[in-house]
Amino acid sequence: MVTPDDLKAVMRNWASTVTVVTTRTPEKMHGLTATAFSSLTLDPPEVFVSITKKTITHPLIEQSGIFCVNLLTPGMQHVSDRFAGRFPNEERFAGLRYRFEVTGAPVLEDALAFLDCRVEKALDTGDHTIFIGRVVASGVQKPDQLPLLYFQGRYRHLGDCL
Repeated sequence: MVTPDDLKAVMRNWASTVTVVTTRTPEKMHGLTATAFSSLTLDPPEVFVSITKKTITHPLIEQSGIFCVNLLTPGMQHVSDRFAGRFPNEERFAGLRYRFEVTGAPVLEDALAFLDCRVEKALDTGDHTIFIGRVVASGVQKPDQLPLLYFQGRYRHLGDCL
């Protein structure tokens, strides 16, 4: 039997781009750090994020039907930590520059790139929901930057590998 700790030990060896997934309802704006994200189809343009049901963000995505995936740069480690809840007394969006594109989900202006999405489907699976989003707006905002990576429980930079 594979335990959650067994799965974590293997998945730590999967290098992934660090993202902040944001959403907004009329009452609240929120987001979280996520690495469980990927493109799904090109036509139509779709991506998915896997969000644990215990987060504040999960019911907000369910309610609003929107999310934005913001790909972070190495200079955004503190933002990643903040949205991961490592600084519970810090308001997640405080001091950050953001705007709204098509859906109204916050786009972090200092992010490497973004994908603004409308939820097409939500798949209930274990302790997470996989939200499949139709990409309705996107952009590369920092083409001269590299992504922030997460590998073996630590932040990494592509420069570490070159």
